[in-house]
Order: sequence, then structure tokens, then C-alpha cells
Amino acid sequence: MHYVVLKGHRGGYQLTLKQSGAFTAIIAELSELFVKLSREQAGQDEEQIVGFKIDTENRLFTEREKRQIQELIEQYPQFRVEQIESGVMTKTAARAWKEQDSIHLSRLVIRSGQEVQIDGDVLFIGAVHRGGILRATGSIFVVGKIEGVVHAGFPDQEEAIVVGDLSQAIQVRIADNVDILADSDQAFTPRSVTYINDLHLLDYGNLDELKVIRPKLYNKIGEA
Repeated sequence: MHYVVLKGHRGGYQLTLKQSGAFTAIIAELSELFVKLSREQAGQDEEQIVGFKIDTENRLFTEREKRQIQELIEQYPQFRVEQIESGVMTKTAARAWKEQDSIHLSRLVIRSGQEVQIDGDVLFIGAVHRGGILRATGSIFVVGKIEGVVHAGFPDQEEAIVVGDLSQAIQVRIADNVDILADSDQAFTPRSVTYINDLHLLDYGNLDELKVIRPKLYNKIGEA
């Protein structure tokens, strides 16, 4: 069974490390793959560096395991690891957000027809059913399930963000900006960030980009 999937993308490659594979099996496949890739690159422009973005699916590697992967790939001078990301949020990150004074923990189940508003930032581990609305004056960090509407930065705080998986949500709002997700092909993971960009439009990114998207918030909560 193949536990390493390689796909090309603009400017480099995407490596998916299947969560079902043992780490030793993944390392073995990576070793074989990069021997082959190195041979294919031989004779080409030696100054061109090929970058790899690595997705570990819903699995968190330890820092030691990440270093082992990076060292394996970067023993070949023409290859570089650009980032290693997972589709899950660490409990440490969730606890760090909760420990901030302005962040409220909510386990509510918001049913169809219900609207709930929370002052400040909220770490939401409950559920919003279709027809329900979760509204916060600050940012919303989603660990629970959103099938209805999530509205951060109410009524006019454009610096607010929404972090989390909105793949089942009907709609996302920040301040007075709205995106109808039911009609969107936007892909989400638990590490997705929804925010208002410099053009005052709703935009999407990843937690790894938080330092650029919202530097003040990044400095407040640290790396996630």
C-alpha cells in the first residue's frame, strides 16, 4: 500500500502522507521516492530548488518526526521542504486560546431558529445546526461543528477572524461581509482561517499564515 502521494502544483510539489501509514513505512517510501526524484533531476538546472509542501492529513507528527522528514528530503541539495501541515488542531493550541482572558469557552448547541451572541472572542466546541446562528463581537475559534451561520466581529470589527472547519456551514460573516458557503467550492480544514483582507473582502488562509494575516493576534496567542 502506498502511504506517500506526490502531486505537482505551481512552483513545486504537494506530498500527502497518509494518516493510516506507520511512520517507519512512510520514511521508507519517502526514501525510495527521493532517490528516484534525485535521479530524474540529475542533469537539469542545478540552481533550481524544488519545494515540497507536506500534508499529514488528520495526524500530528512530533517535532522529531518532522525533523527526520525534513532532513531526509533536504539531504538532496535541489529539494527543500516549504511547510509541513496537519488537518487537525493541537489540544495545546486550543488550551492556549482558552487561557487568554478575553476568550470564552462555549459548549452550546444552537438549534434551528436560535441566535446566540457572545461578547469577545470565543472558543466554540459545541454545535450550530442548520438555521442557527453563532455570533461573536470578536474572533471565533471553531473546534465544534458548524452547519448553520457563524458571524465574527459583530457588528463592525473587521480585524476578527474565524478559525476552523466551515465545510458544512451555510454562511460565514465577519463584520458586514458575507460569504454563502453552500454555493462555494472553498476547501476547509480545522486549521483554515477566514478573514477580511486588505481589499475589505472575505478571504481564506491557513493558521501557518496567521503571522502575516493578523500579526497582533499571532503575537497574542503564539504559534498554533
